[in-house]
Amino acid sequence: MSPTSTTKFFAHTQFIISDDPLELPENKQFIRPMIPRMKNACFATLPEFRASRYIDLFPEDSSMESQQFFEQLEAQIAKYDLLCHPFYQAWAAGKLTSDDLREYAQNYYHHVDAFPTYLAELAVRLENGELRRAVLANMADERGSDGDYGDAGREHSEIWLDFAEGMGSTRDLRRHAAMPAIKELTGFFHRVASEGAPEEALAAFYAYESQVPRVAKEKARGLQDMYSADEKTRGYFTLHATADIYHSQVWRNQLAKRLDANPEMAEKALAAGENAAKALWNALDGIEKSRAAKAAA
Repeated sequence: MSPTSTTKFFAHTQFIISDDPLELPENKQFIRPMIPRMKNACFATLPEFRASRYIDLFPEDSSMESQQFFEQLEAQIAKYDLLCHPFYQAWAAGKLTSDDLREYAQNYYHHVDAFPTYLAELAVRLENGELRRAVLANMADERGSDGDYGDAGREHSEIWLDFAEGMGSTRDLRRHAAMPAIKELTGFFHRVASEGAPEEALAAFYAYESQVPRVAKEKARGLQDMYSADEKTRGYFTLHATADIYHSQVWRNQLAKRLDANPEMAEKALAAGENAAKALWNALDGIEKSRAAKAAA
């Protein structure tokens, strides 16, 4: 094991985090690359491959049907790979202004703040059991419980406000009106969580949280290197570069179990996963269009 690598245990699956995970022989039996997403041309613009891009998608006991399902889901998510979006590419290149970042922080806050509510909306419809416990555990993390992936006592939405404040925003965004694209995003997740089948909700959560680690890592890098943001301002992204590796793996495992029991739900789950990825992309479209309009004024 290299001196810069770390062993982590996610959902009973051991793998080693390092700057070059595929070079470590210890990882070969655990880590499988997300091949469909890697074929996306903009992925080549990332400065390095990180372990957050590699998780054990296919445990040894997974069925061929499960493997095929996740290959399809990954390919659909890849069509809306958030790091390929012009707004995030401008972020990575240092082309955004403080005003751009402040308005992004204020608007996207509404989705971050609503995420525990999405989880509660799903949990209240579930019977007591493993899935309900997993959803409630994720919600507890978001609410700042004392755990492996929480900032104890602080809700993640409060940590997001550290970012907003670092960009010049007030912390009190209760009266801030989200732009229509953000309202559409939160509306989608509220609907799938409160009305969709559990398989649909799990696929939507996976489509979101499976992208978060590498997106968060790239945002944190950009904030530090391009905008000289301090550690507190970067804190939300530093936290989620790690936490959502685990969270997305939980969604993947729970979804695989549900589909093994209810294979007829696969098509609906695929559609929900793609629609979630598209909703996230469209939210950034709204933010980017607003930015471009103000720059042209």
